[in-house]
Amino acid sequence: MELDFLFIDVFTDAPFGGSRLNLFPDGTALSTDMMQKLAMEMAVGETAFIVPARRQAVDRCGLRVFTPAAEIPFGGHSVLGATYALDRLGRREGKTPGVFRWELEAGEYDVTINDDSGMRSFSLVQDTPVFMGQYFHRGKVAAALGLDEDAIAITGLPCEVISTGLPIHVVPVDSLETMHRISLRRREADAIARDLGFGDLFVFTCETEAPDATVHCRMFAPHFGIPEDAASGAATGALVAYLLKHRLVKPAPRVRIVSEQGLEMGLPSRIIAEADVVDGQARSIAVGGHCVAVGSGTITLP
Repeated sequence: MELDFLFIDVFTDAPFGGSRLNLFPDGTALSTDMMQKLAMEMAVGETAFIVPARRQAVDRCGLRVFTPAAEIPFGGHSVLGATYALDRLGRREGKTPGVFRWELEAGEYDVTINDDSGMRSFSLVQDTPVFMGQYFHRGKVAAALGLDEDAIAITGLPCEVISTGLPIHVVPVDSLETMHRISLRRREADAIARDLGFGDLFVFTCETEAPDATVHCRMFAPHFGIPEDAASGAATGALVAYLLKHRLVKPAPRVRIVSEQGLEMGLPSRIIAEADVVDGQARSIAVGGHCVAVGSGTITLP
């Protein structure tokens, strides 16, 4: 069997930035075991497979998302990159701005397609935020990041687990300088995993390099086989909920947040998030950006 695949950079408008997605446009004939093997072979953060939707319609498809270590129920940049691929391959009816629906293990998700300053952008509407609790072992978090505890404590903000489709452990730090010094320690991250069931950390500071950015972020997901992720759509949705809850952005009927990520990796990403604000809480969070195709190929299966 021969399978075609695409290399797509998501959350960037230029090649060799953003978060790499390996996408197989037709995963219909593949078993779960083979999908996992292909994800291990590709060895990037996410490998996704377009499959038939459970309910056949012209405006929806199914999508399965794998890291090198495991299948995950939801992947923000996989959904956006797959929508871009349908446009590129002429498989989305009309190819006009509008809404396309994806069926994932975690549920159904809508992607809004817009023409933005001559370049198409894609935004994913995420689940209503669920605040799953604070993590009070700040010392463990600091140790996992190779930092002094003061770098977190000085912010006056909690480490907190929030889900808009996937549980995310949000960690505040004080400065860009601290962000640049982070060095993940796997053994200490394993200790957090024993407490929470996962040891992944989404770290942010309100100091930024770009003047129009709101936050500067880094994502470490070793328990999904990703030492560091250059752009994290699902995590950005959780961060929007965190920022509004803790009054780090000015409340308004609708807010817009720009996240810069991947700079320490040499893979600059720009993620745009918008949300309605109801009683001070984020609702209808949409996370998105641009996509760029950087390559394609064929893999032969035994």
